[in-house]
Amino acid sequence: MHRFARLTVAAIAVAALAACSSGGGTANGTPGAAGSGCTKSTSTGTVAAAIKDFEFTPTAVTAKVGDVITWTNNGATQHNPTLDDGSCQTDPINGGATGSLAFSKAGTFPFHCAIHPSMKGTITISG
Repeated sequence: MHRFARLTVAAIAVAALAACSSGGGTANGTPGAAGSGCTKSTSTGTVAAAIKDFEFTPTAVTAKVGDVITWTNNGATQHNPTLDDGSCQTDPINGGATGSLAFSKAGTFPFHCAIHPSMKGTITISG
């Protein structure tokens, strides 16, 4: 019985370590902070992007580590830029409003509108 108990404790420890090191975690309650290096931001954007009707402009956004990408919704319909892996997203952006994401890691991040999944783009963050 003691052997079974040790195996059970070991299995639980392995599972806990795996959960701690997974890429899709959160930090300070902000989705994406651990995995993608992306967090919601209220800072003024260093990179401007737009949403008009049902299209991101540009669809290929480029920025550097530390930059804040700010989307301005120039249409009437609400949109929500979201990384495809679900690790990071803006709050829903109403017409005339903005939403921003900050990146602390280099990489290529496909994204879409969570409300209108046919709207797609790519964010490339360089070091």
